[in-house]
Order: sequence, then C-alpha cells, then structure tokens
Amino acid sequence: MSDKPVGSYGLDAHGNTILEEFRENRPVFAKMLSIVRDTLRKSIQDNHIYINAVEARIKEESSLAGKLDRKGEKYKSLDDITDILGVRVITFYNDEVDKIAALAEQLFEVDWVNSIDKRKMHELHSFGYNSLHYICRLPEKIYKDPECPQLAPDAKRPAARVGHPGPRHGLQDRRRSAP
Repeated sequence: MSDKPVGSYGLDAHGNTILEEFRENRPVFAKMLSIVRDTLRKSIQDNHIYINAVEARIKEESSLAGKLDRKGEKYKSLDDITDILGVRVITFYNDEVDKIAALAEQLFEVDWVNSIDKRKMHELHSFGYNSLHYICRLPEKIYKDPECPQLAPDAKRPAARVGHPGPRHGLQDRRRSAP
C-alpha cells in the first residue's frame, strides 16, 4: 500500500475514486491472488505438468494510476480493469502451454473477447517470446466455498490476467527474464 495521497497522482475525481477503491480492496486482492495461484499450482501438480515457475502479482498502485491517467474514461469502475491480479506460468515446452490453458478453462471463467494468443503472431520459424494471455474471473464456487478462506462478504471478483508464456528461445532459455 502506498503512503502517497491518492490525489497526488493528478487523476480526475473518477480516477481517484477507482484508486481509493483499489486501496480499500487490496487485502481482498491479496487473498484472491493466493487462491488463484495455489489453485493453479495444485492443478498443474495434480496433472503432472512440469513447469519452470508460477509467478503472481497484484498490480502496483502507481501502474494503476498511470493506466487510469492514460485510459481512465474506458473504465467505469474497478471491476472493468482486467489486470488487477496477474499470474504467469512459465513452461518449458509449447505443448505444456496448451495443457495449462485447458486447466485454466476448467478452473476459471475465461473472458474470450479480451484473451489473446500471442503465439499466433509469430512466424513458424521465428524466435521470441510466445505467450497465451487469458483474462479470467474467479468462479463463484471458488470464492464462496466454505473451505476457501473468507474473502469478504461483498468481495468483488476482479478479473485476473492469467498469462501462460511458452518456452523462451535462444539465449533466454538459460536466463530468466524479468516479468
């Protein structure tokens, strides 16, 4: 959480309202992120899929402020922002990306309109970063499950960008890139 006053980002009143709502819900987002990450990790492990890593993050407040400054009119509320939570699964091979995508489709509600398969943007023989980006929501069964940690009585279901990068090519095979 930032000690910086919400008004210091230079946003309009609407942007400040969304940023304040983000601050208020940050503890809920932290619990949701843990649920998403742990659910995905367990499913990957249960299905014997071997991966490099699972990374997860809550959007930085300053990044959200920048987004609201650039495109604030696009967002009516915090619920319209699709990348409050982000989970990245780094795989060794392309076929693992498809397996993990199938798991994500079973576990979460995928927003097909806003999801994108960047693997289709490369030439067949080109090198580079291959990725599949799913925009997902937690299904109600996960966040209202009595076995699940209590989020909040009125917890919203923020969309999370669940990225499934494919294998890194060339020199990046041996080095981990920053997310």
